[in-house]
Amino acid sequence: MLFDSAFQRKFALSDKGVAMVKKGTLWTVVVNLVVMGGVGILYLVMGQLMDTLAAGLPPLGVLVLTLCTIVFLVVSFAVHSQQYRATYGLVYDEVKNVRIGLAEQLRKLPLSFFSRRDLADLTETIMGDVNRMEHVWSHVLGYLYGAIISTVIIAVVLLVMDWRLAIACLWGVPVAFALLFAGRRLIERNSARTRAAALEVSDGIQEALENVREIRSTNQEQCVLAALDDKIDAHERAMVKGELAAGLFMNGASVVMRLGVATTLLTGAYLIVSGQVGFMMLFLFLLVVTRIYAPFD
Repeated sequence: MLFDSAFQRKFALSDKGVAMVKKGTLWTVVVNLVVMGGVGILYLVMGQLMDTLAAGLPPLGVLVLTLCTIVFLVVSFAVHSQQYRATYGLVYDEVKNVRIGLAEQLRKLPLSFFSRRDLADLTETIMGDVNRMEHVWSHVLGYLYGAIISTVIIAVVLLVMDWRLAIACLWGVPVAFALLFAGRRLIERNSARTRAAALEVSDGIQEALENVREIRSTNQEQCVLAALDDKIDAHERAMVKGELAAGLFMNGASVVMRLGVATTLLTGAYLIVSGQVGFMMLFLFLLVVTRIYAPFD
């Protein structure tokens, strides 16, 4: 199953946290489908306009369009509010419980444990690592799984409507994810180096604060500050290298994914010229392709 015990262990979630991710995923799916419903309203308006111009049919009333727009905005606001609460509001309770749990665990440990462990490492775990997990819980899991599920639903509908345009529209998504997974090991190695460099900086600051009297009494301020500067510079270099590697793969994946716009245009133009599809079908896919990649960003 998607949210099984392995998933729970991998992301260090409690039972309540797993329920939170499920809720965030559900509301993300709903939001993505509602937004795509707005695209459907534009398609219907364009179809009505084409019928008015080509066949002389009466135009859709302003009142009807206004009501449709108001209903869409109200529904959109409601589902976005629920998504925000599920993906952000509930996360803070989980983060609070994790930090309290860590603090309680540390409180029960013998003093000998702290003599064997680096205090900077413990501080980085409680503050830095939990912050990173908070980002994953709130910004990644619900949005990612929700985007995958909603895209699969939309893809099925598009394949039923026209499989050729659907493939031209969606081929970039799996290729982009394959590119991301190809660079995963490099990104993980750079992330580990950046974290190690950050711990070195924390160690240097901790050591300087603990020994400030000795440092000042022996006139070693410049030496200590120079060593700390070197650690900060090393951390900066590791961070820049890590961000560059991650940025290349992520932006490359984003570019590849959005090549679907070009292939949709080219495929649609060919199918229109050959008389296999109408203009409105291509217009629908162009509306969809402008929105379908946004959830993955």
